[in-house]
Amino acid sequence: MIIYFSQGGHTKKIAEKIASKTGDRLYAIELFDPYPVSTLKASPRIGREIVTNDIPKVKKAPKNVLSDDIIYLGYPMFGMDMAHAMRGFLQANDLSGKVIKPFMTSGTATLKMSLKTLKKLAPNSTIDEAFDPQKL
Repeated sequence: MIIYFSQGGHTKKIAEKIASKTGDRLYAIELFDPYPVSTLKASPRIGREIVTNDIPKVKKAPKNVLSDDIIYLGYPMFGMDMAHAMRGFLQANDLSGKVIKPFMTSGTATLKMSLKTLKKLAPNSTIDEAFDPQKL
């Protein structure tokens, strides 16, 4: 299963590429109060969430989404860490016992910058820190 949050469409494209190579299903994380489609218009809200550490509420994933043992988890980086929408997803959904293959999109940040947060929010999962979607 490929679970992702995409604000500007970049993470969605990577998720779709992974799906085309692995045959896995896609699940897009949905917020109860979605961001504006335009990243430029969403930026003020995203900035406030970073400063206040406000986590947006996300819709709980259907059970079949969490049934796979391997989860590809994709998100953009906001403020040099994983998007707060992904944090909301991880708080709302238990990924215990899963192998998580994280991938992210950013112009300047690295995946490593978000691994501490991922490990904190999915403490009973195995994180494949070496996963690289380009090597599929």
